[in-house]
Amino acid sequence: MRVIIILFVIITAVWGCQPKPIDPAKAAPPYAIQLQKFDSAFFEMDTISLGKSLQGLMKNYPGFTEDFITKILMIKTVNDTQPIKAFYRAYLPVYKEVKKVNAMRTAMPIVKEGYTHLHYYFPNYPLTHNVLTFVGPFESYGNIVIKDAVAVGLQMHLGPSSNWYFSDHIQTIYPTYLSRNFTAQNIAINSVINIVNDIVPQLDTGTFITQIIETGKRQYILNACLPSLHDTVLLGYTKKQLNAVSQEESAIWDYIVDNKIVESKDLAVIGSMTREGLNNEVLGEVFPSNVGKFIGYKIVHTWMQQKEQKNLSMDALLKMPASKIQATVKYNP
Repeated sequence: MRVIIILFVIITAVWGCQPKPIDPAKAAPPYAIQLQKFDSAFFEMDTISLGKSLQGLMKNYPGFTEDFITKILMIKTVNDTQPIKAFYRAYLPVYKEVKKVNAMRTAMPIVKEGYTHLHYYFPNYPLTHNVLTFVGPFESYGNIVIKDAVAVGLQMHLGPSSNWYFSDHIQTIYPTYLSRNFTAQNIAINSVINIVNDIVPQLDTGTFITQIIETGKRQYILNACLPSLHDTVLLGYTKKQLNAVSQEESAIWDYIVDNKIVESKDLAVIGSMTREGLNNEVLGEVFPSNVGKFIGYKIVHTWMQQKEQKNLSMDALLKMPASKIQATVKYNP
């Protein structure tokens, strides 16, 4: 089925124009965050005396240096200086661009907003006060929850127009539909999502409906934690894609129901509505490939508006079985 959109000239920002809900965490005290710049410490090392410099790095960053070298750089030991020096030389130009872009200057106020809301909504979770920045291989991690910090790989936040993302090799890993979201704002989004998944890991098994509800729960919490960000940024959609799914929500849901996708466990069928891609090959090129994230969010949003969930906490929502939401939601777009 291809859903035809004919009202884009009239319908602009259908979703984004909806009023934001009341923010109960608005009056919460700001959550203190300390920025730890491991990237600067690493690339300011004296490579002539690299062994001594590494000892100093391990002293200043005892919990991260060894993991960075052995798990991110995939080097056997911190004493293997030759491959460490090779990475240093290869990525020094990337680090220089990281400094020029200075994504953390834009990201920090949004990260603080996210952490303040996370602490408000999940007061029993031992939320870190530290954000650690590093520069790693493009093929490696962009955001990791580590002991007492969230580690941010700034090589993944150089901006969508960065030349580093357009080499033939990197395009095979991160096509443009992915790298267009490699922004400073996504530092906060990825951090919040990873922390939420640290509280309750997301399972990628079950039926289509339970999987998108699990995604929808996290999207609902993300929206609540970062109310200053536009819905296109929070969902990772273009404005055109957001308008399309908003205007055609009912038709999309009808397609899912009519084609018996709701209870499907077929990975190919589920993937056709949930995987990242340039566009949705089933519904048409105007729709995002992972349209299931939007439908899952709308299901959870509908459920949370029902009177039975009037005083339900975010913690209870996150731990609520998707099957219970499916059984009791009055979703009828």
